[in-house]
Amino acid sequence: MGIQRKITDMEKNDSTKLSVRRHREKRVRKAATIGSLPRDLLVDVLGRVASSSFTDLFNVKLSCKDLLEPTEDDFIYQSVSIDKFSQPHWIPPCTKVRSFLTSCFNKGNPESLFRKGMVDYFNLVDIESGLKYLKIAAEKGHPEATYVYGMILLSGGDKSSQEGLNVLNSLRYSRSSYWNVQDSRDKVYSILSHMWIYNLITLEKVKTSCQKRDHVIRFERRGWSLDEDKEISSCDTCLWYRELVYFYKVMNVNV
Repeated sequence: MGIQRKITDMEKNDSTKLSVRRHREKRVRKAATIGSLPRDLLVDVLGRVASSSFTDLFNVKLSCKDLLEPTEDDFIYQSVSIDKFSQPHWIPPCTKVRSFLTSCFNKGNPESLFRKGMVDYFNLVDIESGLKYLKIAAEKGHPEATYVYGMILLSGGDKSSQEGLNVLNSLRYSRSSYWNVQDSRDKVYSILSHMWIYNLITLEKVKTSCQKRDHVIRFERRGWSLDEDKEISSCDTCLWYRELVYFYKVMNVNV
């Protein structure tokens, strides 16, 4: 009987230890849920997801209720990619899409600001508003907004042209490791080709040759690409004036 009691007591102790261990493991698993992570960390991770794909962000929201509240953070709307939504919207989007895009714009999404600036400046001929939103988007680091804003300033002549050169050079050098001028050209062309352009910038005030070196002949012969050339690419003035002429051709303007 004594031996049997000892065995029973040992079994009870083992059962108690197992129960305690399982309870601890359960608490650990509960503490390790996504919802238990710091909110700032969640928002930062979700912002990276959003900047890559709106669809991925939408799927994340569906996958876990703990993520619904962080996905409404202003940073998410500022970061989310809206590339899948066409621009401009000649056919009004559905209510949910319109509400989402409006929130992106109100929260300061750079792509949304860029699109607003393009429509206002080139289609609605609201120059002040167009320049305002293009500038804000450029200041937020949007490459196409910086490209267009710089081109508009460059075409203005005098002090405006110098400011445009500064804007464009900041784009070229700060993003030299991953910015590609062809990507900006393609995106700008895609937007302009789908809208009526009622506001055409002019080359009348712009001198398309360098004041320090005679690059006019090379400028005319080389065409409109920004291909590498030590003679031309060494001069930022000629480089961007040459790109400005290409920008005019994108808008189907004869120069």
